[in-house]
Amino acid sequence: MLTSCGTGAGGEGEDGGLPGVPMGVTAEAGSATTVHVMWNALDRAETYEVYRGGTLVKKVPASDRMVDVTRLRPSTAYAFTVRARDADGRLGPRSREVRAT
Repeated sequence: MLTSCGTGAGGEGEDGGLPGVPMGVTAEAGSATTVHVMWNALDRAETYEVYRGGTLVKKVPASDRMVDVTRLRPSTAYAFTVRARDADGRLGPRSREVRAT
């Protein structure tokens, strides 16, 4: 008997799987040395992690949907991704990469 069937689509699972992929991720310059990274909320997220390249730069509670990444070099392009972590500590997949200069 089949009790559940996943689509592999990477969204939020109803079966207790990993958190979904953060959507609506944007990055925009706040100043010459600061970038604002923003995203839409996920229901099952406990925290969000923001990465510059492959390096974790900020961890914030689920109530936050924006971070300021500071101490950047002026006129330099940076790439950011966001991941959600659930209450059990499971880390979901990375968002699409966004860039800001």
